[in-house]
Amino acid sequence: MNDILLKSLDVTNFRSIRGHIHAPLDAKVVLVHGENGAGKTSLLSSIELALTGRVQSLERADQGYARQLLHRSSVEGNVLLRTALGATERDYESLLTDAGANSVAALDAEQAKFFRERSFLPQSLLGQLLQIYQDAGSEASSPLSQFVGKLLGLDRLDALEAGLKPLADVRNVRKTVDGWLAAENEKSRLDRLLSDQRTARNGVVQQIATALNELRTLCTELGLTIEVSEETLDAVGAALNDDSDTKSFDTLTDQQRRLGAIQREISAAGSTNYGSGENAAANEASEAYARWEAEHGGKASDIRARVEALLVDVSLPSDPEQLLDAALARLRTEHKQASDRADQARTDFEREVAAQSERDVAQRQRDTIDQEVGRLSSTAGSLGSVLAELTSFITDETCPVCDRDFSEVGKVPLSEHVHHKVRTLSASAERLLVLGRTRGEVQVTIERLDREIEAIAARKPDAEALAALDRRVALLGALISEVDGLGEVFRDGGRLRAADVAARRLVSTAQSRNVALSAARETLSDFARSIGAEGLAEGETFSAGMARLEALLSAQSTVLENRLSLRRRGGDHIASIRSAAARRKVSDDRITEDFASFQRAEEALERAQKLRDQGNAIRGAVDTVRSAIIRREFNDRLNHVWRDLFVRLAPGEPFVPAFRIPDASTQKLQPKLITEHRDGGSAGGTPGAMLSSGNLNTAALTLFIALHLAVPKDLPWLILDDPVQSMDDVHIAHFAALLRTLSKEHGRQVMIAVHDRQLFEYLKLELSPAFPDDSLLTLELSRGPRRDSICVPRRFVFKEETALLAAA
Repeated sequence: MNDILLKSLDVTNFRSIRGHIHAPLDAKVVLVHGENGAGKTSLLSSIELALTGRVQSLERADQGYARQLLHRSSVEGNVLLRTALGATERDYESLLTDAGANSVAALDAEQAKFFRERSFLPQSLLGQLLQIYQDAGSEASSPLSQFVGKLLGLDRLDALEAGLKPLADVRNVRKTVDGWLAAENEKSRLDRLLSDQRTARNGVVQQIATALNELRTLCTELGLTIEVSEETLDAVGAALNDDSDTKSFDTLTDQQRRLGAIQREISAAGSTNYGSGENAAANEASEAYARWEAEHGGKASDIRARVEALLVDVSLPSDPEQLLDAALARLRTEHKQASDRADQARTDFEREVAAQSERDVAQRQRDTIDQEVGRLSSTAGSLGSVLAELTSFITDETCPVCDRDFSEVGKVPLSEHVHHKVRTLSASAERLLVLGRTRGEVQVTIERLDREIEAIAARKPDAEALAALDRRVALLGALISEVDGLGEVFRDGGRLRAADVAARRLVSTAQSRNVALSAARETLSDFARSIGAEGLAEGETFSAGMARLEALLSAQSTVLENRLSLRRRGGDHIASIRSAAARRKVSDDRITEDFASFQRAEEALERAQKLRDQGNAIRGAVDTVRSAIIRREFNDRLNHVWRDLFVRLAPGEPFVPAFRIPDASTQKLQPKLITEHRDGGSAGGTPGAMLSSGNLNTAALTLFIALHLAVPKDLPWLILDDPVQSMDDVHIAHFAALLRTLSKEHGRQVMIAVHDRQLFEYLKLELSPAFPDDSLLTLELSRGPRRDSICVPRRFVFKEETALLAAA
C-alpha cells in the first residue's frame, strides 16, 4: 500500500499568486477557501506543475500557456512541493521564468499520468469530462482505452492487437512490413534491370576500346616504344610518369624568370636622366640648411626640451616642421583637457553649495508637512464615510446608534449636526491625501540632492590641486603661443632639411648609375652563354639581345608544354580505362546477384504470406478474448461503482449515467455514454440530453471518482477544484458524506477548493476530525491589487467531547 502524503507547498509568483506563500498540506483533508481570483485554482495548478512539469487544463486551452505562468510583475518564481513517505521526504520543484517553466524534479511518466487522469480534477475539466469520454472513440491512445488497459491489465493483449492490426489489409502490410512491396515488384523489376545492365556493359566495353586506341597514338607521338593493352597499363603509366620533361620545364621557367629580373635591372639603371649640375645643387642645399641650423637650431632644441619637460612620455621628431606640428598638437590637446578639468572643478564647487541649500529648504518643508499631518487624524475619511451612511437612518432627534434624544444635548437638529461633522471630516481626509503626496515628492527631492552632493564630493579636487591645475593651464597656453609664433621659422628649416637630403641622395644615385649598367651587360652575356646562346656582340643593344634570348626560350617552352600535355592526357586515358574496367566488373557481379535475388524474392513472398495468415488467426483470438473481458468489466465493475456514487449524490434523479458496450462480439472498443432508468426498461439518451445541469456536473464528478477508485491506488490523493458548482443542499450533504468516506475509510488524502463561504464552513464542520489519527487543514487565500497574496492555514485535530460524557 502506498502511503505517500502531501506535506507542504511553497509557491512564489505563480499565475495569480503574487509574492511567496507557504501552505502546509500534511492532513487527511485539506480545505481551500478564497474569493474568486484569490488564487485557489493557481494553488492547485502549482501542485500539478511541481509533480508533472505541466498544467494539463491550461495546455488544452493554449499551447503557449507556459509563458503566462509567471506573475506579470515578477522576473522569476518557483513551485516547491514536499511529500512524505514515513520518515522519508521528497521534493518536487519547477522554476519559473519569462520563457516558461523548467521542471527540476517530478514524478516519473506513469505516476504523472495517473495524477493528471485519476487524482486531480481541475475546475475547467469538470464540464468537459463526459464529452472527452463520450468522444474517445476506439483508438488505443484514447483516454478510455488507456483506462481500460490500466484497469484490466490488458497491456499484452493491446500490444498484440496493435502489432497485428496491419495484417488485415495487404495494403497496410505493404506500408508497414519492410521488403513486402519490394518483393512483390522484384520479379518484374529484375528483367528490366538485367537488360539495362547488359546494355550498359556493352557501352563500357566500347569505351575501353576507344581509350586504348587513343593511348597508342599518344605513345607514338611521345616516342615511347611499348605495347599498349589492358594488361600493360601499369608499364604504360610508368613510362608516361617519367619526370624528365617536368624537370626540363622547371629549369626553363627559372631561366625565363632570371631573364625578366635582368631586364628589370637594366630598365631601373637607365630610367633616370641626370644633369651635370647635381653636385652644385647639392652643395648649395647643404650650405642653406647649415646657415638655418646656426641661426635657429638653438631655439628648436630649447622648444623640444621645454615641451618634453612639460608633457610626460612625449617623443618629438627631429625634422623641424614635423617637430612644430607634433608639439602644437600635443600641447593643444593637453591644454584643452586641463582647462576642462579646471572648469568642471569650479562648477562642482558652485553646484555643491547650491544643492546643500536646496536640501536644507526641502528638509524644512518636509518637517512642516509632518507636523501638519500629525495634527490630522488618519481615520478621518473612514469615519466620514460611516457617518454619511448613517444619515439615511436619521428620521428624528433620536440617535440610531445609542437611542438617546439629541435635543437634550443641544438645540441644533441631529441631522444638521451629523452633516456638519461629515463635511469637516471629509475636508480633513482630502487635506491628508494632498499632504501625503506632497511629502512623497519632497522626500524624493531630498534623496536626489543627497546622491548629487555625494557624487560631487567624490569627484571634485581639493583647492591645492585646482590651483596646480590652473598654473599648468597657464604654462601650456604660454608655450603654445611661443611655439605658434615660430611656425614660419620651423617650416623653413623643414623645407631646407628635406632639400639637403634629396640633393645628397641624387648625387649618390648618379655615381652608381654607370657601374650598374656595366655590370648588367656582363650579367646578360653570361646568362646567354649559360642557356647555349651567343653573348651580346659588340654594338648590340640591350633591347635586341633581350628579344633574341626571349624568342629562344619561348620556342623551347612551347615544345615542353606540348609534351607535358600529351603525358597528362595519357594519364587521364589510363584512369578512364581502369574506371571503365571496374564498372564492367561491377556490372558482371550485379547481373549474378540480381538473378539470385529474383529467386529469394519469390521464396520470401511465400513465407511472408504464411506468417500473415498465422498473424490474422492470432489477432482474431486476441480480439475475441479482449472484447469479452471489456464487456464484462464495463457492464459490471465500472458501471456498478459509478452508479453507486451517482445515486449517493443524486438520490432523486431517475436516470443514472453508464457506459454501454455492445453485447455482440466486436474487434473494437466502442463504449457509449447512456442513461438507464432506475426502474429498468430501455436505455435513455446521453447524459447531456437526459440530466439537468446540476446532475450533469454530478455525473462528471462521480465518473472521475469512480475512475479513481476502479484502478490500483498508485497515488492516494484526490484533489478537486471547486466541484460544487450547481449542486443543491441535498447534493452537497451527500457529497460531504462521500468525501468523509473516501478520507476516513478508503485512506485517501482529500484536497478540495471552494469559493462559497457558507459551503466552506459546512464542509469544515462535516469533515472535522472524528478519531485520534484524523486531521483537517483549512487554507484561506486572499490578495489585494497592490499587495502580495496571503495564505492563512488553520489545523484541526481530534478532541474528545467531555461535556456530553459529564452530562451522561
